[in-house]
Amino acid sequence: MEHFILMSSVRSLGSSTSESIQKELRNVIGVINKIHKKHFITSLDMVMRTEFQGITNNLQGTLEIIFDIEECIIENNLDFKLKHVLYHDTLESIQSKHTAYERLGFGLIDARQRLDLIKKTDSRFLIATSNEKNSLYLNNLFMIYEDYLDSWKGTDVDYVKAFLNHMNYKEVAELFKVNISSSWRREKNLKMKQYYTIKEMILSATE
Repeated sequence: MEHFILMSSVRSLGSSTSESIQKELRNVIGVINKIHKKHFITSLDMVMRTEFQGITNNLQGTLEIIFDIEECIIENNLDFKLKHVLYHDTLESIQSKHTAYERLGFGLIDARQRLDLIKKTDSRFLIATSNEKNSLYLNNLFMIYEDYLDSWKGTDVDYVKAFLNHMNYKEVAELFKVNISSSWRREKNLKMKQYYTIKEMILSATE
């Protein structure tokens, strides 16, 4: 049985307390668990006050989960960022259920070690699939994705939220009562088209 482990941890508490972040994280993963129910073998659950993990059944679905987690944080203007490890293992050749659970335990240990590793770096994403070449490619794409994602400031949130809800710049201009040229420039400065493009590239890399 093929499975993917997603393990995530808060990178920075910002101005929030760990208690408030724990509550906000529970709300986020509650939404994600409902939206992506079909992708989960084990749904996302808190394992520490500021960490959660889950087990999924396919790579593309797990990548979509990561995107939706990040966009949920933005849309709710939450004051923290996450680090994510996506770890792939396979149990296809294992017949014994006991051995399968044992292997899964080792997979969780490996994912935890990788999460501890990226906590010491500036990177927020680490993809470790069974294909080393594909992992390298995905990690390079996620460097670009992270750059766009983290370029948005608190003052951008309302506009980003509108664009993430698939509003075009004319609709955004009407929503915020600004002229169309101003809305177009805002979309361009936020690099929304580039953001959508890198998401598409990441997902197409798994096909």
